[in-house]
Amino acid sequence: MKKKYLTILLFSIFVNLQGQIIKNADQLKERLKDINNQIADSFLHNDSSVIIKYYDEKEPVCMPEYHKALYTKENIKSYYQQWLSSFKINAYKRDIYEVQLLDNYAIEIGTFNINAVNEKSPLMYDGKYLNVWKIAKDGKLILISEIWGANKAIDGANFSFIKTKESVIPKPKVNKSLENEVNKRNQRIAELVTNREGEKHADEFFIKDAIYLTYDSPMFVGIENIKPYFVEHEKPNGVSIDSISIKASRMIPINNFVIEYGYYYVDVSWDNKKGKATVTGKSTNIWKRDENGTLMLYRQMVNHN
Repeated sequence: MKKKYLTILLFSIFVNLQGQIIKNADQLKERLKDINNQIADSFLHNDSSVIIKYYDEKEPVCMPEYHKALYTKENIKSYYQQWLSSFKINAYKRDIYEVQLLDNYAIEIGTFNINAVNEKSPLMYDGKYLNVWKIAKDGKLILISEIWGANKAIDGANFSFIKTKESVIPKPKVNKSLENEVNKRNQRIAELVTNREGEKHADEFFIKDAIYLTYDSPMFVGIENIKPYFVEHEKPNGVSIDSISIKASRMIPINNFVIEYGYYYVDVSWDNKKGKATVTGKSTNIWKRDENGTLMLYRQMVNHN
């Protein structure tokens, strides 16, 4: 009988710790460390249920590298089941770089290292991620979205076996003035990219202490590191931007911040249009109003489909 009561007591303590009210970023970070340890262990044991149980039921967003965004929990579950059933994970590590507490939302940025084998082919997958969490009134953490990408180029064919259903891109559910404001900012980005004006792109859009996470590169912290990247990345180098479209999907306004899920289509050509390609991708953008009320990029992560 004593053993039964002890078991109930320990379970109650566990539930209380899991559901405790989060008061500050340090406490939140400790909770997220625990969740990351659970996720890492689940990858080693081919158990996709752990990450899925944290996902939001109604409006989840998953932005896998080398695939289009997924907007339903069913599609996200299918993606992870295929991923884990086809790889043998030898080692998996996640490290939190920072946690930002925005009202009842949290922005988590970190790095990951995966050592895996797929049909006898080794895969060393080192990269970074950006997760958005919602903190429920009872302290429960709900995963609203995640996006990730490699620190250096890897062959997307490693993941070509994963088949995903076409997701309908949700429309923004915010007031029209905010939607128009974000759309205008995106249109200006499109202009600067088309004209290959990388320095202006950085200066006009990134706040001084911004973090930019993009494909095939480690994260860039601070405008002093972001600007050189854009200057180099947006040099013409014989490539012409023939058309570009940047659109917003879901948005979450939080006081002076706006979380935006976006996607882009870029048609490029080179060698007098003898060579052509279309590049598509998506992004999670954390906008922050500056002292003038202008929306600036505070945290941004981008990856290709």
